[in-house]
Amino acid sequence: MKRNVVTFIAAVGALIFSAKLSAQDKPVSVGLKVGTSLSNYRLGGDMKGFKSKMGIGGSVGGFIKYDLNPYFALQSGVDVYYKTSKSEPKAHKSSDKFKSIGVEIPLYGIIQGDLGGGKAFVGAGPYVGYGISAKSDGVNLFKKNSETGESAMSRFDYGVGGIIGYDFDKLWQINASYQFGLADLHKANAGSMRSHGASIGIVHKF
Repeated sequence: MKRNVVTFIAAVGALIFSAKLSAQDKPVSVGLKVGTSLSNYRLGGDMKGFKSKMGIGGSVGGFIKYDLNPYFALQSGVDVYYKTSKSEPKAHKSSDKFKSIGVEIPLYGIIQGDLGGGKAFVGAGPYVGYGISAKSDGVNLFKKNSETGESAMSRFDYGVGGIIGYDFDKLWQINASYQFGLADLHKANAGSMRSHGASIGIVHKF
């Protein structure tokens, strides 16, 4: 499964760079990005007796932006993320550390305008995600139970998000984004678990 994800990321990266080469006379920016994040989960149902505390994570990935005109653009890419959080019972003090690794693909519609020597922008749109690894105190939540044949957590995520940022020039961008997960990642019918997070990133464009 991990090999398939790596192949998928490599294919998307090749597609991004080939798009840049084939559209040198068009307003297309591609590049690399890194970021840091805070994330946790919104819990419901039988999981309301727990609280999910935010933890620090990070991401690396590829970036592509297409300026449709001076005021509107589409921005996307591929992010490989590492997220952490803590799950604590509300009744007493104890916690399980939650760690996850996965891939996310956002797509933002961007409204932008000149500001100083660059462009300020704000945007919103959907994202999809795929989990590679999810562990709670060392327990693999994607591993299927030998009795039920089901895993505790779903690999597939989706939701909506927003972004705000600034293009300094043709080479650099800084941005902050927020994601609101809509997919119920917890497979048990009695509980629900939806992703939630914010991040700050910097992009180097080619």
